[in-house]
Amino acid sequence: MQREQRDKDQEAAYEKQQAEIKKDEEFIQKNLVRATTTKRAQSRRKKLEKIDRIKPPKHKNKVRIHFSSERPSGKEVLILNDLTIGYPDKTMVNDISFQVNKGDRVAVIGPNGIGKSTLLKTIMKQLKPQGGSIKYGASLDIGYYDQELQGLDPSKTVLDTVWDRHKTMPERDVRSILASFLFTAKDIDKTVGQLSGGQKARLTLTVLSLEHDNFLLMDEPTNHLDIEAKEVLEKALKDFDGTLLFVSHDRYFINQLANKIVSVRDGHAKIYNGNYSYYLDEKAKQASAANAETEDAEPVKAVSEQKLSYQEQKQRDSQKRKLQRAIDQAEKEIEDLEAQEKDIQNEMANPEIASNFDKLGPLQEQLDEIQKKLDTANNNWEKAIEELDNFE
Repeated sequence: MQREQRDKDQEAAYEKQQAEIKKDEEFIQKNLVRATTTKRAQSRRKKLEKIDRIKPPKHKNKVRIHFSSERPSGKEVLILNDLTIGYPDKTMVNDISFQVNKGDRVAVIGPNGIGKSTLLKTIMKQLKPQGGSIKYGASLDIGYYDQELQGLDPSKTVLDTVWDRHKTMPERDVRSILASFLFTAKDIDKTVGQLSGGQKARLTLTVLSLEHDNFLLMDEPTNHLDIEAKEVLEKALKDFDGTLLFVSHDRYFINQLANKIVSVRDGHAKIYNGNYSYYLDEKAKQASAANAETEDAEPVKAVSEQKLSYQEQKQRDSQKRKLQRAIDQAEKEIEDLEAQEKDIQNEMANPEIASNFDKLGPLQEQLDEIQKKLDTANNNWEKAIEELDNFE
């Protein structure tokens, strides 16, 4: 019983630290190349290098994911030429042109609601293109992971969801495969409608892994997964012998997998032939070049336009000063909260306190509260930084 409690405590601490590490890694990847945020990114990297990493519990079961293709595809997997996508009453993205080759890992990025999922649905022929063309490569078997997890029948049991697709597979093999995706004997008799979001995600991945497709389209595949399952999925997709086109907001996940980035913004798509760090480098270069062009340009304006420009510039300068104050304030708050966090963590590490649940409980509550405030302060800081970058 004591060992079980220790394992649970260790697992909780491990999961919490892994979430914090992943968040810091995403922040570092995003901000190392930005002039306004490099210092804090470097600071976080040093902090990350120094932390004592908690080991995962020895008795913790791990999800096992493996993707393999039944047959190889042709060299050219997908060619989009001047593709326009959307719905009957709304165009989402115009003039999409890029090529996916065998073995590529292509990430589609951009703000919510911009048309990323619409692109995948159009490739899957769930939506008709509004213009342009889609050319599919030879010997192509396409598998699709829908972020809404709509491909599952809510009335079917977990067991039947797999078995109905693979009727000749012995029941013990189906049960064994489901067990590798962490479904217990009780779980497999539940209906899909009774499952949690994480369980539905794992079941969708189970089904997808058994199809042996050579081209996977995945829409936000990490959304419902815990930290460890994300890492297992990341490795499985790295080892996959086929081709991958995926939508994700998880910057670390993107940077580990993608060799091409499709950025969807303002109704247009642009391809970058590199990983997420390369994409950020290119964006920084583009911003720098745009600033240089603006500084070099000396357009002749009418007097009324000069006055308007002066008023606009004055307003922009005022907004920039306001954002800089918000950044400075958030940075001070973050420093104060991080100091409090470190003090409490040091206190909790004291052997006398670590073994005393009466003392440890209140400290954990304090730590949780400080970390919530720290999340809010970091979010405010990042939001202000991004808004300030838009003025640069």
